[in-house]
This record gives sequence, C-alpha cells and structure tokens, in this order.
Amino acid sequence: MRFSESIKKAMDARGVTPTDVAKQTGYTPQYLHCLIDGSRRWNETTLSKTCDALGLEIKLVPIKKSKMEAKT
Repeated sequence: MRFSESIKKAMDARGVTPTDVAKQTGYTPQYLHCLIDGSRRWNETTLSKTCDALGLEIKLVPIKKSKMEAKT
C-alpha cells in the first residue's frame, strides 16, 4: 500500500478532511491535496507533521519473503 493511501484511510477513520489536517500541520489545503493525490512528493517533514496530526507512527518493516519473490 502506498503512503498516501494509508493517510487517506487514517483520515477517513478519524473523520477528518485534508483541510483539517492542513490546518494542524501548517500547510495549505491545496498542498496537502497535492501530496495525497500524488502530484507532489512527500518528504521527511511532511511525513512527520502529517503523521503527528493524525496520531500515526511510521515504522519500517521488512517485506515478506513471498512478496520479494513475486517481484523477481
């Protein structure tokens, strides 16, 4: 799953809009919409601020071996 899809699901689960998250992060609603729809790229700061606003934690998890084999 892509990061933006995870953010959309988290916003839906919490009943907030990109505009709500933008207000909490200090970004414009337009900028947040661009991040979510993929026309702008996430960076460490935007990831961190958005996750903080949504009460999320970023974890790096190794890909399961079966998924790795499917890619080759």
